[in-house]
Amino acid sequence: VDCTQNPATTSTSFRVVHNRMGSQIEVVIDLFDMSGRRLWTSEHTVVPEQSMVEIPWNLSIDGGRSLGTGVYLYRVRLSSDGSSYASKAKKLIVISGK
Repeated sequence: VDCTQNPATTSTSFRVVHNRMGSQIEVVIDLFDMSGRRLWTSEHTVVPEQSMVEIPWNLSIDGGRSLGTGVYLYRVRLSSDGSSYASKAKKLIVISGK
């Protein structure tokens, strides 16, 4: 699990490397502030042809509000064919131009 832009200014993409090519997988991404409040969630169901899924994000939350400068935690959860979720968490740094 990684981000293409970190620190991010206007957008980033979450990259998830897996070993489930050709299987249906569910990818759930949660973003938290440093106090643990969930600010954003994105859920995707895909059948990847490659060993990586890339999910772009424009750093907007709450119906379009831009994420402010700060350090955030993101957690990616992955499930395949109804299995339990595997998860990984990392930090995302955002530098806002506002």
